[in-house]
Amino acid sequence: MAAKEKNTMNASQQSLWLRKVLLAKVIVTFFLWGLPALLAPPAFLALFGITMPDDPIFLRLFGAVVSAVGCAYWYAYRDPVKNIAILKFGVVDNGLATLTIIVIGLTVGVSSCFFWLSAVITAFFFIALVWLMPRN
Repeated sequence: MAAKEKNTMNASQQSLWLRKVLLAKVIVTFFLWGLPALLAPPAFLALFGITMPDDPIFLRLFGAVVSAVGCAYWYAYRDPVKNIAILKFGVVDNGLATLTIIVIGLTVGVSSCFFWLSAVITAFFFIALVWLMPRN
């Protein structure tokens, strides 16, 4: 039993790591996905191999929604236990994003390695949130 206890995190360590993961999620959500999709000019997006659609409304709306989700993650960062629903949403959010990129990448193909990088990042957040989710 003592050996098993050495391999598990106590509640304060788990909370600390969860907050670190959430802070990273806030930063990545705003600066890698949300704000660029909402505000970046076509020349900036081209640096990542992303072309601006002829009608950019869906890209800009995606950026607005992702930025709003970044705000939700900020609330979760501030008090993960009180905002457990946001953590559960995060599991679904990151799981679906990862799955969507993989399926589209394997069936139709993706135009940029930025999307594969995004799949790796969202997979990390999915696993981290599942693993660090408070069990109350």
